[in-house]
Amino acid sequence: MYSYASTVFQEAGIPYDKIQYSIIGTGSCELITAMTCVRIFHVGRRKLVMGGYSLMSVWAIVFMVALSLQVTDWMPYLSMSCIFAYILSFGIGPAGVTVIMPMEIFDQVSRPAACMICGALLWANLFLVGMVFPFLVEGLGHYCYVPFFIVCVSAALYVAFFLPETKGKSFLEISEEFNKRNFKAQAHEESKSLSEETKSTML
Repeated sequence: MYSYASTVFQEAGIPYDKIQYSIIGTGSCELITAMTCVRIFHVGRRKLVMGGYSLMSVWAIVFMVALSLQVTDWMPYLSMSCIFAYILSFGIGPAGVTVIMPMEIFDQVSRPAACMICGALLWANLFLVGMVFPFLVEGLGHYCYVPFFIVCVSAALYVAFFLPETKGKSFLEISEEFNKRNFKAQAHEESKSLSEETKSTML
């Protein structure tokens, strides 16, 4: 969005002399999300990530529809609004939570390595997307955001099914929640064997 903002706005049908104001708008959206980042400490991490990726999925679809229906004078401005909404949706959740989540789900020993790996993956993927995006626009045209839509939906579903809430919890509580979510059968067997051991002890 940021690296190719002028190309995206031009593709969306924004007049050339107004593209500079549109780019200022993307920066303003980023500034707004930076100023409101304190909400991370009040709202659950899972809600922010799932909500952010879900909204990004919606705006990606609306943006692609708007691109394919450039028949009225106001449609390019709908496309521009979708881009702003996409950036805001990313800023209210995934942008802030992705940085702090590795520090909450890993213990003290593993935390430095986890943060290093997450940071390396983040910048490697940013580089990859930056290099591939022009080819996506050239190859897919108005549907260039289909891969982003798929990634956003997949991320929202992954968080919904596999990641626990980390806000206000200790590492032990988060580990227990991980085990409950991802090893339900094993946890059931352990609780069953524990109850049997308790009964035998009582006898």
